[in-house]
Amino acid sequence: MVAELQVKNRPAIAAMPNEPALSVQGLNVRFGAQTVLSNVRMDLEDGRYACLLGESGSGKSTLLAAIAGLIKPQAGSIRLRGQNVFTAGGMQISPEKRGIGMVFQDAALWPHLRVIDNVLFPLRAQGLPVDRERAMLLLEKMNIPATAAKRKPHELSGGQRQRVAIARAIIARPRLVLLDEPLSAVDQGVREEIRYFLRTLFREEGIAALHVTHDPSEAFYLGQHVGVLHSGHLEQWDQPEKLFRFPASENVARLSGSVRSLPVKIIQYQGGKAEVALANGQKIWVPGADTLREGKPGLLLLRPGDIDCDGPEAAFAGEAIHSHWSDGRYLVHLQAFGQHELLSYSQQSSLGPRHWQIYPNHGWCIPAETSATQEKTL
Repeated sequence: MVAELQVKNRPAIAAMPNEPALSVQGLNVRFGAQTVLSNVRMDLEDGRYACLLGESGSGKSTLLAAIAGLIKPQAGSIRLRGQNVFTAGGMQISPEKRGIGMVFQDAALWPHLRVIDNVLFPLRAQGLPVDRERAMLLLEKMNIPATAAKRKPHELSGGQRQRVAIARAIIARPRLVLLDEPLSAVDQGVREEIRYFLRTLFREEGIAALHVTHDPSEAFYLGQHVGVLHSGHLEQWDQPEKLFRFPASENVARLSGSVRSLPVKIIQYQGGKAEVALANGQKIWVPGADTLREGKPGLLLLRPGDIDCDGPEAAFAGEAIHSHWSDGRYLVHLQAFGQHELLSYSQQSSLGPRHWQIYPNHGWCIPAETSATQEKTL
């Protein structure tokens, strides 16, 4: 828990000018014969909030543990504000000396301490001045009433306990805060409220954060950078809009929101666009990755907003096989070219034959064999 990471004798890891808050380079972690993280590379600028998407078992929590110093990687390096805290050559600064705050899924508050004392704990543990005024201000910003400061954690709701844990994580103004699925155990309404607090408070405080989640809406709401970790590989690390619109792989597209794919053949590539042949032989132009090669198979990634399923009769024929109400409109499942399912938004719920088309400059085409990771430094 955070108390174990923020204790006395916080070291003077001096901030280097113009260095990122966090730099992870070539990080490998193995547990026995199993590789959990492979060649992970990322930079996180000071004061920026980043989110990391991934399925269970993708290595998200392992990456946080390695950054925090709770486990020792087998290769690579980790730097905080320009200073090495781990190198494969043998350097491994202990967790309590890294100046990192952490927030967990279950809040992990001390049950015997009052709320105010939980928040103040990192200051006392590090031998820093006990700033009760700052603690109360943080609780106020997190919408915790002043009267709750004297209560024990069991007297609070789950959402309130998590907000206290967030206040505790930033009370000492750490270099970096790591958040491991902090909203997965709270109800939807509370989750949206805490998202707002996280977004505003961290930007006000200017503290860098790395937040792991499996929820794309959470990642895109909070993240100034967003990454996708799949089977231990960081497949993309990018600005949110770029990651969503131009995914580096099918895994990135799938883990960042609803998507369907169509196999295509690349006819030609010019200036960021590809002419592709669909299954029925018809040719269209779509945005595409610069790794596409003429004559090779491609994969056309289409999100619901890329397709008009109420198109003219000259468009592609398809059949609406299912629809359901979603965010003020219907999400229609289309059967295309006999076996491929596509998704589209519509104001109509009717099933049966429909004509569909791809909106101009929509969709994204990648090579069919996209398996290499994209390692982008922002």
